[in-house]
Amino acid sequence: QRAFAPLLLLLAELGCSSPPTYQWRDAGTKERVTCQQCPPGTFVAQHCTRDRATVCAPCPDLHYTHYWNYLEKCLYCNVICGERQVEGQHCNATHNRACQCQEGYHAELEFCVQHSECPPGFGVVRLGSAFENTQCRSCPRGSFSSSSSSTEQCQAHQNCTQLGKETNVPGNQYHDTLCTSCRRAGGNSTRGPAPEDEDCEQSLIDFVAYQNIPLRKLKRLQQILERVPRKQTLETKAVVQEKLRAVLTHLKQENSAVITELLAALRATKLTSIEKKARERFL
Repeated sequence: QRAFAPLLLLLAELGCSSPPTYQWRDAGTKERVTCQQCPPGTFVAQHCTRDRATVCAPCPDLHYTHYWNYLEKCLYCNVICGERQVEGQHCNATHNRACQCQEGYHAELEFCVQHSECPPGFGVVRLGSAFENTQCRSCPRGSFSSSSSSTEQCQAHQNCTQLGKETNVPGNQYHDTLCTSCRRAGGNSTRGPAPEDEDCEQSLIDFVAYQNIPLRKLKRLQQILERVPRKQTLETKAVVQEKLRAVLTHLKQENSAVITELLAALRATKLTSIEKKARERFL
């Protein structure tokens, strides 16, 4: 049996390399003859006879045959790309036109749907493609994502010690670790005074914005500082914290008294313990 194995493999290869055939009735003799099929990209221009092989001809423009065949004309490229689709495969002699979703979209049933964004606290582990949506995961310990994105991965927290600073706000899955070298004049730190370019106001703003404040009071604090009426929103605490920090940073650039206003707003929202911590640490 082992001696026949190479022979069987050879016969199988020879069989696979032979063109496929089909049965046809000779119009002149009425005999049934075995004809060779035409290869992809061609069609049967003339069927074989007892004395002549099949005559194949190339497909005209905008027509194709994908397989060995005995068609008397090529197939028309009938696929039309729709909304938010692009050609992934151009029509040619061997393939019909094939469409896929444009960049930033993926296929769901018969529609192209925009790739989902990973929310704050989550990072992209696999980018979306024309065929599947973005895949997200919660940022593991030591990393964060502060914005919604369909492309960004979780980023590692910065190391304040390596930067020659101290941790002002520990990082979590929603924001980076925030560092500071700001010291109050009467502090008991063994370190020297902060560099002249250190922004102590920003350090205080960061410290307050990321305190564990109840969401209702956090929103009220933001409304007082923005001087806007109360309004109901469905934002998460992490989103409101980022907005509060952005509001305070913007006010700092326009208003030299922003720290005074912030401390007053903390008192107005009955967050006096946080006001006390901020004063002890930075003022």
